[in-house]
Amino acid sequence: MLADYQTIVSELVRDDGGKISPAERDRAIAAAVMRYSKDRPRTKVEDVTPESSQLLPLPASWEAGFSDVVALEHPKGRVPPVHLKPERVALYSDPAGTKIMLLDHVAVATDSVRASFTVAHQVDAQIDTVPAADREAVACWAAASLCDQLAAFYSSGTDSTIQADAVDGRSKAQEYSARAKTLRVRYHNELGIDFKKAAPAGAVVNLDFPDSRGQDRLTHPARYR
Repeated sequence: MLADYQTIVSELVRDDGGKISPAERDRAIAAAVMRYSKDRPRTKVEDVTPESSQLLPLPASWEAGFSDVVALEHPKGRVPPVHLKPERVALYSDPAGTKIMLLDHVAVATDSVRASFTVAHQVDAQIDTVPAADREAVACWAAASLCDQLAAFYSSGTDSTIQADAVDGRSKAQEYSARAKTLRVRYHNELGIDFKKAAPAGAVVNLDFPDSRGQDRLTHPARYR
């Protein structure tokens, strides 16, 4: 529940100066839950009644701006399940709203279709949909955001009036900045996410082409090629 995250996050941040308010802490937890939802979304299953052989209404629990179709089972209840090809399923929007479109004519108009789709996780005082094994990872992401805030606060020097205070502020800023990086690494490690794969790829190439007259360029003469 939310109280568990509040306790874990406070222990990870260790804001001895009391600079982070409870409201800021809770906003960081909410943001961490949303980040976790993008990395590990929940899957819900609902039966929907087709509007035609190619159009299905969105499930009742569909979350606009977040949900995505995971699978469409038709006919329902077969073992093993029979799914429509995902590459032949798309979302279609018209002035009346958004629907699920089947790009092939399928005989589904007279029967319901079982839709599996993603939704965000929920954490509050009564509900916690995050698996217990991932609770610490979510808390680490929230704590990292708060450590970034504390690093920015202490680096600004607004809390220092003498030189000793300024030095102490810079030290705390560096400490919280390092802690934020460590906590984000813990988040990725806990979930088994290779964050390096998200880094932009690039390469350095040496383009030793002649100029428009076919002669050497000033900084790339042929004798160095």
